[in-house]
Amino acid sequence: MLPKTTKGNDNNLNSLELSALDLRRDGLHELDYEDVALTGSGMRLVRQAATAVLRQFAGLTGEMSLSRCLALFLDHVFWEEKSGGLILCADFPGKSYCLPIPRDCWALLPHRGRLQ
Repeated sequence: MLPKTTKGNDNNLNSLELSALDLRRDGLHELDYEDVALTGSGMRLVRQAATAVLRQFAGLTGEMSLSRCLALFLDHVFWEEKSGGLILCADFPGKSYCLPIPRDCWALLPHRGRLQ
């Protein structure tokens, strides 16, 4: 099940979110969502979570496209050092929903371009 937390005032996970996920702030690193790729198993987790969140939050009863499900959880993307997993977060008014993704369900994409 997804940890439900109260949304903080900053753009990072707040202390309630960290405690719900049993994490420490110094072990989290925010990533750009364009730098990660999910496996098929990871995408299934995202679809299930998006469906559950939207049923509860918006009363959604139908199917959503995979791209819309993924877009829901891209407000914040964190790599967690201890587990090697990702944490994908969806921000809603007053709440954030964070979805842990196991380390074997994602990968970093190779850099495509010149670093400046």
